[in-house]
Amino acid sequence: MSPNAYVSFNNHGLLCGYPGEEEVEPAAFTWTYDDFEQHLGESITPSMYRFMAQYVKENITKEELYEIQAEDYYPGDVEEDAVNAYFDIPINRKIALHEQMLDELRNEKTFAEAKEVAAIDALLDEHNPFGEDSPISHEYADFMRRLIIENRTKADRLEGEIHEEEQWRGGHEEGAENDVM
Repeated sequence: MSPNAYVSFNNHGLLCGYPGEEEVEPAAFTWTYDDFEQHLGESITPSMYRFMAQYVKENITKEELYEIQAEDYYPGDVEEDAVNAYFDIPINRKIALHEQMLDELRNEKTFAEAKEVAAIDALLDEHNPFGEDSPISHEYADFMRRLIIENRTKADRLEGEIHEEEQWRGGHEEGAENDVM
């Protein structure tokens, strides 16, 4: 019998282990940056996290999926293997991963800011499709306010991730100076 548990990335880009067949259930385990940093002894960037989390997703064992299903999973060997796999790739691939991540983060941030502005514009009287006496006017306004907050929060989070990713480009990676290919 196969486990029903599976792993996938959530809308914040974090890898999550779900105990059932659908994401309607809350995640039983979420891999955080710390799950990899404890094996490295220093901070990782968003692109490093993505590589390592993707490694976990592709290499998680059936037994570990059963642990997720039972909500009894603890990080260990596969996370350490993911850290080691990252440091085994050539520096040019690492640079490409970091540049791709910066592009994606900047594009996501631009899109979140555009959605925030669009929601603010929609709240203005001349753009509001409902009059003040409409029975759904207040619900519409509340929905737009939530969109504004959600997208401002997302843009702020992405700005922080961009800053973290840019730090690597300053040459902070362990062993990179000896790994040119």
